[in-house]
Amino acid sequence: MRILWFTNVELNCIAEQLGRTIVVGGWMNTMAIQLSENVETELFVACYTDKDEYWDKKAHDISFFSLNKNSGVEYCTKIISYVRPDVIHIWGTETSRSYYAIQAAEKVQMLDHTVVSIQGLVSVYSRHYLDGVPAKLVYHKTVKEFIKNNNLYHASKVMEKQGKEEIFTLKKAKHCIGRTDWDYACAKQINPKIQYHFCNETLRPRFYESEWNYEECKKNTLFFSQSHYPIKGLHNILVSLSIVKQFYPDVKVRILGNNPIPRNFLERLKQGTYERYITDLILNNQLEENIEWLGRLDEESMVREYLRANVFVCSSSIENSSNSIGEAMLIGTPVVAADVGGIKSLMKHNEEGILYQGTAPYMLADGIIRLFQDNKMASYMGANARKRALKTHNIGANFTQLVTIYNCIR
Repeated sequence: MRILWFTNVELNCIAEQLGRTIVVGGWMNTMAIQLSENVETELFVACYTDKDEYWDKKAHDISFFSLNKNSGVEYCTKIISYVRPDVIHIWGTETSRSYYAIQAAEKVQMLDHTVVSIQGLVSVYSRHYLDGVPAKLVYHKTVKEFIKNNNLYHASKVMEKQGKEEIFTLKKAKHCIGRTDWDYACAKQINPKIQYHFCNETLRPRFYESEWNYEECKKNTLFFSQSHYPIKGLHNILVSLSIVKQFYPDVKVRILGNNPIPRNFLERLKQGTYERYITDLILNNQLEENIEWLGRLDEESMVREYLRANVFVCSSSIENSSNSIGEAMLIGTPVVAADVGGIKSLMKHNEEGILYQGTAPYMLADGIIRLFQDNKMASYMGANARKRALKTHNIGANFTQLVTIYNCIR
């Protein structure tokens, strides 16, 4: 069976050959290598690169083709015609690559043999972009934003515009792959006729190998893995941190990303509204000594952070199935997460982690304090989470299910 993937990132196995480091999309890389090692499948991958280049290469017995910002419907059609696949698998709906790929599949009359994986859904995410952000900041413009003529409201509208292409893609699709109650509901509301196939995700290999231990973690330390835009809810964890600090003055939160606090006046002028809001939350609540910024981390460093943390926190305003939560659960790090989107499909409240109302940072603080106070409860939930995640992210079961889906639509 010849399978053609369209992905919105380079996979690790080809990025290594190109001398590049990729820290996203690891779950696709794992599945790709499994397919390449399966005698019944032959895999071809058209992957997006941010370089202005075209290439076709081979790695791990997988044929790769590059897509770039200039690769539209015609180019995607050429790739399909060249590969002559039995099945087309479009990973994600969030970008123009999916929009072009689904039109190309229609052009060569392969919609019945094409499946779209739901990762996030920007058409829905856009409605939650500004959740928890003070109303006075929505239309505010810093000097930088005034020059560039954008702000938080504009950013939410850009996402809404992306969502229109996503809706087009899902309305065209005959088949989709999802894994949560939330993505099922959203997909069916967009396209009631779409055939929904359930398949969990396989995560990066290293996260299956390590197990969290309370005795070895850094007590009263939190790990927060995403911070670059409002949906990820950095503002929520900072509000909750100011509460936790009243009970645990030594609390630390280790955050992926760079310190937004400007070192001088020029750096402050370069800030956007959200960066400035985060800066003000930190300074006004005197949280500078309670935060450590980690920059970007590779897979091995991420594992160390999960093992080191007393609690992993996800305070997003919307998620489908957060890979970061999946990674934390696989390792057994106790989790406190906002009950938003598809998160409740991943974990059971008070058994495998703590869920809290997403608009209530004070309840996030309560969940953190409970786990700090009760190490037996933390260990119990972490162990239960690991058992659940080893089933959810079972490498063999998920691969078998994916191939079953391919055989169903070929």
